[in-house]
Amino acid sequence: MAKDNLKIDEKTLAELKKALLEKREKLTSELAAFAEKSKDIKGNFKAKFAQIGARPDENALEVSQYEVDLGLEHKLETDLADVNEALEKTEKGVYGICENCPKSRLIDIKRLRAFPEAKTCLKCSPR
Repeated sequence: MAKDNLKIDEKTLAELKKALLEKREKLTSELAAFAEKSKDIKGNFKAKFAQIGARPDENALEVSQYEVDLGLEHKLETDLADVNEALEKTEKGVYGICENCPKSRLIDIKRLRAFPEAKTCLKCSPR
């Protein structure tokens, strides 16, 4: 496949980059609601431990909520890392190319519009 066929037109690329930037903002905002940015590791967040009360039942609720928040934090951090990786690819000129295809196939634009941080085409997608 010719290298020229592995490029997304500028208008579509700008549209997809805007979607990625909006998604990054949304994910960062969602993380900030219950976690704070790690000072030690770039792109990492730490879930806040809610202080609900001092009674044993309140303490159990705090621990339970913290466990839920940790799982959500991990999911949102992973999604944010994928979005940031896609944004880096837009800058390097390799955005939208399937990472698994042996023939370097361009990911379908419909897929990128629905899932702008996609790393693979539908054929190679594990989902």
